[in-house]
Amino acid sequence: MEALNLQQLSLILDQDLVIVPGETLPQPQTTADAAAQLGSSITALVEDSHEPEYAEEVRRISYEGGFEKGILVVFQGNSLDNSHREFLFKVLGAVGCSLKDVALVSSTHILELPPESVDQLAPRRYLVFGSFNHPIMKFKKANYEIVSGEREYFFADALADLADNVQLKRNLWNGLQVLFQINK
Repeated sequence: MEALNLQQLSLILDQDLVIVPGETLPQPQTTADAAAQLGSSITALVEDSHEPEYAEEVRRISYEGGFEKGILVVFQGNSLDNSHREFLFKVLGAVGCSLKDVALVSSTHILELPPESVDQLAPRRYLVFGSFNHPIMKFKKANYEIVSGEREYFFADALADLADNVQLKRNLWNGLQVLFQINK
């Protein structure tokens, strides 16, 4: 078998070869040994190519709150202005929750992460305010309806819409009373 130059090798190898300094391969004694050694090297490269080159670790969601009750609260947008934040905390207080009980996250942050990040957090309940393009939204049937299953989902209008609309506030309160089993 004749020796191949770099250009000829590039035609049969589809991945970069890495030569580690100080690491040497035993030199073949015959041409048949050289062919066998090249064949086993190529086979090893092909087998290794089926594994991901870089195992990407799922990024964790950073959130505000203690997440003690396993409730993920997602709001539409990047941040909450003070009036919407105050309204949200009044709503949470009315259902017996505070910031220590929930994980408060913006939709902007969730959209930057892979969907597995939410699964890794493993909330028992989702409270979603607003609408955005994320796999969580596939569970939405209608606003103010509880979707039960392995986890509970509750979708509502955006906090900006809720804060100024009495009827939407009533719808929110009626749905949350059922979700949190509040009899008032």
